[in-house]
Amino acid sequence: MAEIWDVYDENGQRTGKTMERGVPDAGDYLLCVHVYLHTPDGRFLVQKRSNNKESHPGEWDITGGAVLRGEESLEGAKRETFEEVGIDISDANIHFVGRVKKRKSFADVYFVEKEFAISDCVLQKDEVDEVRFVDGTELLRLQVHDRLREPEYIEVIQKAVKHFGQRHGQ
Repeated sequence: MAEIWDVYDENGQRTGKTMERGVPDAGDYLLCVHVYLHTPDGRFLVQKRSNNKESHPGEWDITGGAVLRGEESLEGAKRETFEEVGIDISDANIHFVGRVKKRKSFADVYFVEKEFAISDCVLQKDEVDEVRFVDGTELLRLQVHDRLREPEYIEVIQKAVKHFGQRHGQ
């Protein structure tokens, strides 16, 4: 079954149109969620994208994906996290840290604190090949140097990593 997404305008508002999974038409945007799942002691979960993925195959990344038709951003974050790594974050400490406008999408960024172990993860094999924990410094290195995120996006996550790292003495 194809994923159906709401279409958003340049201001991040739903247009009433929908689209099947793919690239939005000119002037249209989709809404994505990026979930930075971390433990109370400040370790961040990263996942190695499946080698079969269309975009960024085999790269280390964070949990995320497109918000489905009719879904709110937070619902999408919870669903994507459970689908990709099998962790239920409905009882977690969830912080929305910002929305970043990209070329054809908006990314709602969440930092989510929950106690869990790698052994608790159940990987969605067509999406994720492997998971591991990294500290805040390694997380930023992966996002800046490996994923080459946009400067505005990097600024949002640097502030959040600094905030959550200070809470954990990093």
